[in-house]
Amino acid sequence: MSEMKELRDIFTEYMRLNYISALLGWDQQVNMMGYKNVAGRSEQIALITKLIHKRLVSEKTGKIIKKAEKLNDLNDIDAAMLREAKRAYDQEIKLPEELVVEIQKTAALAQQTWQKARKNNDFKSFIPLLEKTVELQREKAQKLETHPDLYSTLIDLYEPGATYDWIANIFNPIKPKLINFVKKLNSASNKPDDSILNKEYDPDKQYELSYEILNKLNYDFEQGRQDRSTHPFTTSLGSLDVRITTRTTEPFPACITGTIHECGHALYEMGIMKDLHDTILCTGTSMGIHESQSRMWENVVGRSKEFWMYWYPTFQKYFPENLKDYPMEEFHRAINYVHPSFIRVEADEVTYGLHIILRFEIEKDLIDGNIQVKDLPEIWNSNFEELLGIIPPNDTEGVLQDVHWGSGYIGYFPTYFLGNLYCAQIYNKALEKMPNLSDDYKKGEFSNLLNYLRENIHQYGSIYRANDLIQRVSGEDLNSAYFMEYLEKKYYPIYGL
Repeated sequence: MSEMKELRDIFTEYMRLNYISALLGWDQQVNMMGYKNVAGRSEQIALITKLIHKRLVSEKTGKIIKKAEKLNDLNDIDAAMLREAKRAYDQEIKLPEELVVEIQKTAALAQQTWQKARKNNDFKSFIPLLEKTVELQREKAQKLETHPDLYSTLIDLYEPGATYDWIANIFNPIKPKLINFVKKLNSASNKPDDSILNKEYDPDKQYELSYEILNKLNYDFEQGRQDRSTHPFTTSLGSLDVRITTRTTEPFPACITGTIHECGHALYEMGIMKDLHDTILCTGTSMGIHESQSRMWENVVGRSKEFWMYWYPTFQKYFPENLKDYPMEEFHRAINYVHPSFIRVEADEVTYGLHIILRFEIEKDLIDGNIQVKDLPEIWNSNFEELLGIIPPNDTEGVLQDVHWGSGYIGYFPTYFLGNLYCAQIYNKALEKMPNLSDDYKKGEFSNLLNYLRENIHQYGSIYRANDLIQRVSGEDLNSAYFMEYLEKKYYPIYGL
């Protein structure tokens, strides 16, 4: 099939150009904090974006896709490759080159402005670029017209096939359940004491320890690296180059849990079958499924008692002044203390969903034009109090805490909570096949879970869409009941309920 070979060749080049763009972005976030040349870097990223756009919307690409669509009896890989190639082409062909370039230039500048605004608690300085970003994203959604409403069109970029209504129908019933669950835990007479986490823990030792944990979790340092950044992230710079970052400035042990989280993303990308390398299918199928992998390693594994039965002695050696005489059971309870907090990436796994619902609801109103950027701090604080019962003391711990809006990633946030829900459903199925899986963690053994995920999730890359993949793994559509069952089974014993 010469058409499929031509199609594969075109999109191999497309992927490699995207990797170059990702490298520029990685370097900006890891190495350029405070540099004066951010404007120059934004122009470089814009140029790469322009080249990618030109190749993707070329007459040659359109003709090859049309030829390939006439082919019969395509195997699963070729059919998926054609599907994703057509999706990418259909999206780009609707977007004027000037808009694509302007979005990238604005994002690069906004990221740098956001970093300074966050550091200085200065939302006002961020308003002009955020206003421009929102307008550009509205214009992008209007051009794409994937769905009748603009916000669903943006969501679809990160969670293909998902809509605002579909997500709202999942989030709305679970929101009061989470709020009530938090209240029930907070009313317990035997709540964990997390004061041990408020002591001083040397940042460099945290980073050194996180590296040791990555090795044990089977992160391949011959296929990636770890660095520090303002906001933790994972990025693929090639089929065999998957990098993660973390930060050590948060309360302990956020550096460790954040590193495990990013490791989960990286393990997914590192596990994609070789037949998909350098193709448009060489990435996770959706951000919701991607997040299911990172949340599984961070929370289901990394906050389990069995995990700490193995790792706690090592932590005591790294931080003897704090942990030498502190019981492991109490430390485990401390890191699973459920309480409303301001920072999403530090939130416990119960309140985390409420952080996402807050952003989901604000994004919808922002894109629909029901609220204005200048009013975001007030709206954020009001909605935050309604959902979590507390008000951020400043914008750095409130509306300025995330990089996503400045980067133009509007529609991305709901995929985080979808990830929690997918995670519980996938892990439940893994336990059916390996009931004693958690016993592995006591021994520092994590290969059985990884092999299960590689076999059922990772290897397929983007061959199957999220709804098809969860059906293949669990035999049913996404079902939030598994998440609530997981929370009850885990937290009632911790709280003595």
